[in-house]
Amino acid sequence: MGMSVPTRPPGQIGTLLALFIAVLAWRAIAFSLSNATLYVDEAQYWFWSQHLAWGYFSKPPGIAALIRLSTALFGDGPLGVKALTMLCYPLSALICWLIARHLYDASTAFWAAIAALTLPIYSWLGLFASTDAPLTLLWLLGLWFYLRAIEHGRWMDWLMLGAACGLGLLSKYTMAVFIAALFLHLLCFHRTFLASAKPWAAAGLSLALLAPNLLWNLANDFPTLRHTADITLNRHSAGGLKSLAEFWAAQWISFGPLLGSVVALILFRFRETWRDTPARLLLWFSLPLWAVVSVQALQGSANANWAAPAFGPMAILLVAWLRQREQQKWLLAGVATNLALIGVIYHAPGLLAAANVSSQAKLNPFIRATGWDELGQQLRPLVQTHPNAVLIANNRTLLAHMAYELHDQQPRIASWNPEGVASDHFKLTMKLDAHRGGDALLLTEAAPDQEFTERFTHVEKLASLAAPLDTINSRHIEVYLLHEFQGY
Repeated sequence: MGMSVPTRPPGQIGTLLALFIAVLAWRAIAFSLSNATLYVDEAQYWFWSQHLAWGYFSKPPGIAALIRLSTALFGDGPLGVKALTMLCYPLSALICWLIARHLYDASTAFWAAIAALTLPIYSWLGLFASTDAPLTLLWLLGLWFYLRAIEHGRWMDWLMLGAACGLGLLSKYTMAVFIAALFLHLLCFHRTFLASAKPWAAAGLSLALLAPNLLWNLANDFPTLRHTADITLNRHSAGGLKSLAEFWAAQWISFGPLLGSVVALILFRFRETWRDTPARLLLWFSLPLWAVVSVQALQGSANANWAAPAFGPMAILLVAWLRQREQQKWLLAGVATNLALIGVIYHAPGLLAAANVSSQAKLNPFIRATGWDELGQQLRPLVQTHPNAVLIANNRTLLAHMAYELHDQQPRIASWNPEGVASDHFKLTMKLDAHRGGDALLLTEAAPDQEFTERFTHVEKLASLAAPLDTINSRHIEVYLLHEFQGY
């Protein structure tokens, strides 16, 4: 027999809100204790937010606009950059509650929200500012408004669905998978709606919201669309079954070991699950995304977070599936296991220090975001001493991090790009040609070669900067003053 759970837990909303606040506070504290600053993508998105546009090289403008609002409300510190994206995941859990209550019952909704809130993938992504945050929220919002639209047929629900889809596309083009799934669902199960103007008006609103980004792409030779197509269709590494297996192993651990095993069982018993109407709908808005990312994995590689929006509907389904079989004990054990796993990850730096591990960098999950603030402090006086020199680097990592760490000084930024190939937004927009005849501060991880020396009249080494990551490993930057840029 399964453990008994009340049919209608008292004070659901109040309890959930308290849990959401507690989780947000835990995440903020865990990040503050990690000694980390921004990851390279976060620093890049922050830089974009200082130069608002309708598009960027690798992403549409949603994340930049969200960070701009977040920093306006909470400041430019790391938590200020992350604040609104961190909020997206508790809000996503709340939308899971609404969807589950619509499809099942109040108790299933309550536990679906808790399961979504404590999923390892959302708990990890919930520490960072990424495009997955608004995309996941808008994916679930789109599903919620779709359920309301097909039940009530009201104009407002259809238009809100269109707005969610349009804003989702402005967050990440992955939202197109949701839109395709929605159209096929209408075609298969609610075809009569296609004879009315409402879904087409929703589609028109989505396209109208996306239109400025499409015009920006047109004006800039379609960099975002080409980049998205490139990572989706072109092979970048070995790919094949090994890459696919690694992706699905990551999906399993992203659910947590117990709940991930439940999902595997649900998929193994697919025909039985598919016959249940609510379960079929939840699978409909999760499996297509996993299918697309699986193809990407076969083509080359795929990150676990690329399928992040699919976890919300599947979290609802796994809770309903366990409750229908009176196996709530596995649900409670899965949530408890996930909380323990999250606790180890969140507090890994402190646990490693307490265990006196000498080479902590190899085990610290925050290591990629560690040390950049210290390097920024060391670079600061050099920038102050050479205020007319433009800050350059030949990779976006150094430029993004130092642009953020020195944002109060507002240094001029340019990307070293003698080939003239735009492989990131710095290379697309921050061109060194505009600074011909001027000096530059070169940030590099190795001594400049002939590629640099022949294009400046004089090269002068200023400093070697280092930030310790543990007792063995350090992060390094070499700084050179390059005189009078002669052009490429």
